[in-house]
Amino acid sequence: MFRRLWFVPVLCAVFAVSAAAQTQITTGVIEGAVVDASGAVLPGVDVEARNVETNLARNAVTGREGRFSLLALPPGRYTVTFKLSGFATMVQEGISLTVGQAVRLNAAMKVSGVAETVTVTTQAPTIETSNTASTTTLNQRTIETTPILGRKFEDLLTLTPGVSVVQGPDGDEITFAGQRGVFNNISLDGGDYNNGFFGEQMGGQRAAIDITLDAVKEFQVVATGANAEYGRTAGGVVNVITKSGTNNVRGSLFYFQRLEALTSDTSDGKPLKDFSREQTGGTIGGPLKRDKVFFFLALEGIRENLQRPNLSEVIGTPCPVSSPTLGANEALINGNADCQRLALTSFFRTTRN
Repeated sequence: MFRRLWFVPVLCAVFAVSAAAQTQITTGVIEGAVVDASGAVLPGVDVEARNVETNLARNAVTGREGRFSLLALPPGRYTVTFKLSGFATMVQEGISLTVGQAVRLNAAMKVSGVAETVTVTTQAPTIETSNTASTTTLNQRTIETTPILGRKFEDLLTLTPGVSVVQGPDGDEITFAGQRGVFNNISLDGGDYNNGFFGEQMGGQRAAIDITLDAVKEFQVVATGANAEYGRTAGGVVNVITKSGTNNVRGSLFYFQRLEALTSDTSDGKPLKDFSREQTGGTIGGPLKRDKVFFFLALEGIRENLQRPNLSEVIGTPCPVSSPTLGANEALINGNADCQRLALTSFFRTTRN
């Protein structure tokens, strides 16, 4: 009987004011231009982007050409407000920003002599014209609703064309268009998440879980044409960001189970006796100080009972020779699984004692 219990906690304290120090690897950009009703550019417009969930605000002022750029914005939903004396205040809601994305937002303000606000509900364009890289972003909804055996985020990478997970020298290896895993660059919240020695992501197959799936907010897969900001890659880029707490306390619980009755036999036709596998866990996040500091905790565990027949049991048809050897019984060993078992156990007894 083999039992194991793995716990993978992820605990984060996030400061809303620290986002300015991040790069576009973990954040996004809202940029654009502001014009009046005639199409003339408007300099000096106050532009504010405010995160709906954390109340994080970033401000900018349009330049001589009416352009603005709001950098280092954490992914999420935003409301952008445009203000200029003599013009009606314009509010654009429902702007969804994903990791590594640059949302192009153009605004047309109308002249108004009274206090007036124009609210526009908008969606980010489906085509990002400022990005030449071939990218795929898997958002939180996709991660939560896509069934995955083992609950490892790496298995979602195969949803991107040209990306596959193959057997590497030490476990699962991510390959882009058939290239070796050592050429990839995998980052977690902007930090290095590579195992350069084996050419794979950190963890490989040595741990049952590397990042609990419920802690992943979204991730971006850059198949080709990655920008220089990602660095150290000749293959593809996987850019993962984890969840953060918000001004609202939210959490989740999950329980998954696999039983012997729902499990197929092994390749030699024998059942997995008393087999069971349970995955349990949950998340919770919220504010430590509203609009300023947030916390997020994720916990996942595996408990597994597995009993396999050992090499002392006969496999299939019993071998007619009690102690077959490769030199004298090669043909018999090649054609009989039980002879292979006896030859293997005999080899270990004579060479490892």
